[in-house]
Amino acid sequence: MANENNWVKILINKLGLPSTADFCRKTDLGRGLVDKLSAGDNKPRFDTLEKIKEAFPQVNMNWLVTGMGDILEKVLDDDETVLLEMFRKKVKVKNDSRLTMTFMYKLEWFVKEEEEWDQMDINSKAVELEDLMRGAFRSDLLIMQRQRRLVSEVLKRTEVFRRTTAQQAGLPELQTRYEDMQKQLAKVNDRIVSIVNLVE
Repeated sequence: MANENNWVKILINKLGLPSTADFCRKTDLGRGLVDKLSAGDNKPRFDTLEKIKEAFPQVNMNWLVTGMGDILEKVLDDDETVLLEMFRKKVKVKNDSRLTMTFMYKLEWFVKEEEEWDQMDINSKAVELEDLMRGAFRSDLLIMQRQRRLVSEVLKRTEVFRRTTAQQAGLPELQTRYEDMQKQLAKVNDRIVSIVNLVE
């Protein structure tokens, strides 16, 4: 690994450490070795790089080895790790585009629904809504969100079928049913907006 850019000092600065001594303490590397690495006198052995990575998981190992890429990378917390492992073991491993689409779709709805809940809470606090009334709005919102998810999922799953099979087979009733469901979804969305804005 090339040391002409003084990668140790660059790393220490990027980590926001107060001193080289602090870097040595946290990595359990001797000051003499670190000074030699800083001066470019020695190339780091892999076990040295591993100690740095162990002390600072956010350091990009690719950058340590090659000097390329971002110096730091995002480190997943425990919850993020569980979610990622769940996706890899239960969804990605099956290599099924329908399953992946469904997973992503549900995640998208989860985020949207949380945003709606947060906005409704902000609105209810702003008008000092009583707990009983707030509970009623929450119940209505939960029901409407569930209905929206169900109708949306049916529409999404039938879109391809509707565009191909229905037209070829001449099934106008399927097209009519699809349009009816789109109207129903629009009404549910309008109702959700009303609930979030605390409109009876």
